[in-house]
Amino acid sequence: AQLSDEAGAAIAIALARAGTAVRVLKLGGNSGFSRQAAHALGCLMAANNSIQELDLSYCGLDEGAWVALFEELARRSGPSALRNLDLSVNALGGRGGAALAAAVQKGVLPLLAELNLRGANLTDEAGAAIAIALARAGAAVKILNLAGNSGLSRQAARALGCLLAANSSIQELELGGCR
Repeated sequence: AQLSDEAGAAIAIALARAGTAVRVLKLGGNSGFSRQAAHALGCLMAANNSIQELDLSYCGLDEGAWVALFEELARRSGPSALRNLDLSVNALGGRGGAALAAAVQKGVLPLLAELNLRGANLTDEAGAAIAIALARAGAAVKILNLAGNSGLSRQAARALGCLLAANSSIQELELGGCR
């Protein structure tokens, strides 16, 4: 059974209000989520500093939902404990990718070690913005998966080159299916 948008939002709100010390939150495959759940999850991430792993793969969220989530996350007053973020097979697109880049650039994800954006429908500009933000923020990313983003090409490739030059911690970079 899949969680509805309302159920996803209710779970995120309950976790935020309870102040729980949840370290792993796996919500992948809940394709019924939309902006309401995304906004609530962003609020949870802004309020909760214990979540280290967040799986939102295959949730079917659109660009606007991702913008809402990352704008809320960027409102954090300090760094997040998040180390593993899986957004694979979702429609981040250009706006969602840019919102993720802005949150990274703000420094709210300094501990991020694994970022899975496989099949996230990223544009070349969004891919470049994410790579530049990771480089500028000095994120400790070890695994970056951008496979299946056919919109990534020259601009993203140049930015990834800058990221690799600036970040010696990257151990795995997946680019299969990119141009």
